[in-house]
Amino acid sequence: MNKANSFNVLRLISGNEKIMIEALDGQATIANAKNIFKSFIDTDFKNWGLNNPSSATGETLLDIHEMVRDATFNQMFNSLNTDLDKLVMTQAQIIRFCEKHPTWFRQGGLGTFFLIKENSEYFVVLVGVYSDGLLVNVYRFGYDYVWRAEYRPRLVVPQRPFN
Repeated sequence: MNKANSFNVLRLISGNEKIMIEALDGQATIANAKNIFKSFIDTDFKNWGLNNPSSATGETLLDIHEMVRDATFNQMFNSLNTDLDKLVMTQAQIIRFCEKHPTWFRQGGLGTFFLIKENSEYFVVLVGVYSDGLLVNVYRFGYDYVWRAEYRPRLVVPQRPFN
């Protein structure tokens, strides 16, 4: 990993806090989590064939980073680890994070990002906090929009040894 590049794009904000998602069966999907995402669920979860249960997962510790430099999804996630499989979360884990750790979300409708992998392709899930509840969108990983650091979007990723 190029530590200077990572430092310039993202800053770890969770520090030594133990942010954990317990073991899950992987059956929950975002498209069906209307009780969690009350404001809006992007129809592309169904349109792109992403509404699939995943494998069960063990207990997972998480790190939360905040953007400090404008970047695309590719630049954000690759600044942490070029082996993207190590940064992937399941939809069930994202749902559980929303239930269990709401204080870690970027507030005011601004984004908190998660990386998922479905059908051998990477996608980025954006969760936003609004007055009427959580909103969830999905983007293809290759979407080349440059997200603005001034809004301090966040990334939530599994805590693993980085390369």
